[in-house]
Amino acid sequence: MHSPEPKSFRGESTGTGVLQYPGPGKVFLVWTAVGILTSLRFQFERTPGTEIEQLAMTVAFSATYLPWTLLTPLAFRIEKRFPLGTGNWLRNSAILIALSIPICLLASPLMLWLFYKGFALVQPDMPFRTNPSWMKHFPFAEITFWCSIAGGYFIRTLNRLREQEQSTARLALEKSQLEAGLKQAQLDVLRARLNPHFLFNSLQNISVMTKQDPQTASRMLTRLGDLLRAVLRNDSEPEHTLLQEIDLTRAYVALEQMRFGDRLEVKFSLAPEVQSAMVPCFILQPIIENAVIHGLGGVRTGGVIAVTASRNASELELLVKDNGIGLPDGDLSKIKIGVGVGSTRERLATMYPDRQTFSMRQPPDGGTEVRIAIPLRFEDSEEDPTPDAQSATANR
Repeated sequence: MHSPEPKSFRGESTGTGVLQYPGPGKVFLVWTAVGILTSLRFQFERTPGTEIEQLAMTVAFSATYLPWTLLTPLAFRIEKRFPLGTGNWLRNSAILIALSIPICLLASPLMLWLFYKGFALVQPDMPFRTNPSWMKHFPFAEITFWCSIAGGYFIRTLNRLREQEQSTARLALEKSQLEAGLKQAQLDVLRARLNPHFLFNSLQNISVMTKQDPQTASRMLTRLGDLLRAVLRNDSEPEHTLLQEIDLTRAYVALEQMRFGDRLEVKFSLAPEVQSAMVPCFILQPIIENAVIHGLGGVRTGGVIAVTASRNASELELLVKDNGIGLPDGDLSKIKIGVGVGSTRERLATMYPDRQTFSMRQPPDGGTEVRIAIPLRFEDSEEDPTPDAQSATANR
């Protein structure tokens, strides 16, 4: 059975992370800098001596702080064991005061001895006139001790704030991932409802055609198979380009035109600058299907559906308009929203919360118009591509 390894002072576990204290090298550099600054202050307050005396004074003050290269890490440990800034700060402060006394009683004579040794190292022939008692340096040692305690408190607080920031960022990332997973799950459910609905309607239409025109029914089955392969291939991605969506929609329109023949015409008009815009997969098919079933259901000849895509400021606007019977009394509330259109509205609300519009209205010239507006985004870049780089095809 192995005994646990001792913790390194420079990295101690704090429960949520590793508390990093400066090593002896950095502590030595800090106290050396403090010693140099102290000597400069001392020399400014007195009559300037020779260059040798100034150098000796600098070395003496720098040597004075050498014991704190070892005592400062001890002060860090003590402050970590009895931390300030907690609910027990009064009790911990009393303990720190008590522990500071023996530490400073040890440090005071050592600091004074090193001061004299440092001075004598540079100027051995100039002894001090007086040899003050080391007890007079006890308050100076106390000040140094509490500076070390304050440094430990600062480092620990800084580490805690850094851990809180990391924890907040980690929680935000987890929340984002959960929301993305939930949104994808909602989209999967909506598409699971949409695809069978489309399939059942198509099979029902083919079933009717088998009695009226078996050859057309056979071609419809072949076209349906091609369309389903395309739908299932795109099912893993929530979005694709508008051109891909139009190709998918054309395949569905071809399937319907086998049933309606010359009674159904679908026109596509795409602005060049939006052809590579991103749209939800299979977003137009339910709208066109709804127009065919409900809008053109009472139209015996000349049924026309116009699909338009254009840019409106920072939005992509999709319009699907038919010349059918229109809304009952022009009132949208009387329209029964089917599974396909209902799922489309839910998908838009899930994918673009507060950033999408879905509306139906009856234009002055009759028929029904469905308008969809979503944020304008592109496949290769978040920025809008220049119109010059787009295809020249406007009407397809």
